[in-house]
Amino acid sequence: MSEEGAPSADRYLYGIVLADAELPTGPDGVQGNALTLVESGAVAAVVTDLVDPEILGTPEALQNHSVVLDELADKQPVLPLAFGTVVPGDTDIAGDVLAPQADVFAEALDQLAGCTQFTLRISFDRDAILREVVRSNPEVAELRERISGTSEDETRNERIRLGEIVVKTMESWRATEAPPILERIRTVAAETAIREVGQAEDVAEMAVLVRKDALEEFDSVIEGFAEANQERMRFRLVGPQAPYDFVPEM
Repeated sequence: MSEEGAPSADRYLYGIVLADAELPTGPDGVQGNALTLVESGAVAAVVTDLVDPEILGTPEALQNHSVVLDELADKQPVLPLAFGTVVPGDTDIAGDVLAPQADVFAEALDQLAGCTQFTLRISFDRDAILREVVRSNPEVAELRERISGTSEDETRNERIRLGEIVVKTMESWRATEAPPILERIRTVAAETAIREVGQAEDVAEMAVLVRKDALEEFDSVIEGFAEANQERMRFRLVGPQAPYDFVPEM
């Protein structure tokens, strides 16, 4: 309760859960304040008081936001809200935010029940790929020979040409090697979402929604690909996470 006459603190929203959700025992929110549930029928919003909005500009706040959501998702379905979702202190969260879409929220949570998200990032080992390109492309071998023992200024053109060949080769190999891997992963996933890659050595980045009763098979598939491609690819699996990529449209 705020003091009489004093304005209520703004409140920070993390996500939507079922009304009987179990709150995490880890970090207490973006500002160290205790997490609470604001309920409306079968659903609830996970909130904290936000005394100092400037805290939202810090990396620690973003990390705590993610930790809260990931810990919530470890125990029950959650609809994550974007980092920085704040409502004025006098907002009726139950009546104005939750109630109008309570049935939609409940249905979306039901769709996510029993699932968790992982993010898979696959990249080429640049040194290994360069060795492959040198063995298969005489021009690359020649360029490497010219560059050896020279400064960047002396062989700038050769270095640019070498980089172009390596990048185009990785892009070509990505186009043929990524699809079979991703297609196999889809067979053990409830849902997948492909993300755009940013670097030449990136093979693929994929968000994967996995049923918890299929986690063992999912892990086995990833481990199998990582072992089979350990000479030239790196597989990085992040999770379990809140289902950031699979919140149904509402």
